[in-house]
Amino acid sequence: MRNLRLTVRRVIELLATYSNREELRQEFPELEDEDIQQALIFASSYLSDRIIELPNHYETVA
Repeated sequence: MRNLRLTVRRVIELLATYSNREELRQEFPELEDEDIQQALIFASSYLSDRIIELPNHYETVA
């Protein structure tokens, strides 16, 4: 992402980890709303429109 040394995957992980955008901004002040939007657009362009069954238990990927 820009010159932030953050990958699209990392930005998506951060969005999943920080449910509060203000906390995310405090930890990563260099990450702008435009960066987040572009990461989401990029990631969504690689997804197909199919239904995937999700387990009842979610695991956090570190």
